[in-house]
Amino acid sequence: MQERKIHIKSPTAGTSPKQIVFLLHGYGADGADLIDLSSPFSMVLPYAKFISPDAPFDCKMSPMGKEWFPIEEIPNGAIKASHELLSLIKQECDKENLKFENVLLIGFSQGAMMSIQSLLLSKHNLLGIIGYSGRTSQENIDASRDSIVKNIHKNSTTPVLLVHGEEDDIVPFSSLENAKNLLIGIGFEVKAVNRPGLGHGIDPDGISAGMEFVKKIINS
Repeated sequence: MQERKIHIKSPTAGTSPKQIVFLLHGYGADGADLIDLSSPFSMVLPYAKFISPDAPFDCKMSPMGKEWFPIEEIPNGAIKASHELLSLIKQECDKENLKFENVLLIGFSQGAMMSIQSLLLSKHNLLGIIGYSGRTSQENIDASRDSIVKNIHKNSTTPVLLVHGEEDDIVPFSSLENAKNLLIGIGFEVKAVNRPGLGHGIDPDGISAGMEFVKKIINS
């Protein structure tokens, strides 16, 4: 594991944070790629600290970028990588005297895979998960089998939003329905949003859907 940069934006309210939002970038990018999402999301989370870490490894296919795990290790690579991410989340929670229940994960592509896997492996519920252009598989679910009793995952009260472009040529659009069904199958409440005409990316409507999702979580 190499030195990593961690990009941080403090709460716009100017106070100590009440929530932490982790922004998890895609394969071949880095933490700088998603930190600007803090601008729209801070409008609904003014007391949140935003953390966009570089993934821990240099990307084999993009020398300037980073990877959470090698792309050829999908789906199982996310399992080992999520243990490391959960350690980072715990460090930040301890630093701010917050709990995992105060943590929102927002991930794109490989970062969305990491968000879902981390929720499945976490010892605690999270505030919520937003996955853009992600996927998961039965192997990822099976990695958390110790947390599943009578087909209900112990973290299933954590709300999940999945957003996916219908024209995605990197992570197929069918991944949205598949991930939704796998998570619903173990008790999660999943909202799925498909984006017509969108390829592999995040668009303004997807961001708006995320902000609405967050508003409901905070006000529930």
